[in-house]
Amino acid sequence: MGKNNQSKRQKRNFTLKVYGAQGIQRYETSSLRRFLNQTRTINWQNGVKKVYVRVSYGKFIDQSGKLTTFFNDGEYDNQQDFELTVGAFLEE
Repeated sequence: MGKNNQSKRQKRNFTLKVYGAQGIQRYETSSLRRFLNQTRTINWQNGVKKVYVRVSYGKFIDQSGKLTTFFNDGEYDNQQDFELTVGAFLEE
């Protein structure tokens, strides 16, 4: 990491919102294990309309010198796109 960025590794934060027949279920954790376990419990065949996922990587100094939160997010309405995206978001 550059001298302007923090030298210690920031903790990732995971947010998951499942939009289904029962309403919206929201999960938030900083544990990768808990996040992955929660993604496995999504029942796509039983009323899930869409899923929102956000992976926040922490605050870093951007190109203009501002301290900015870096994250990836998106909404998905099928399991295949969701799983591909989560895999991409978690790459080191």
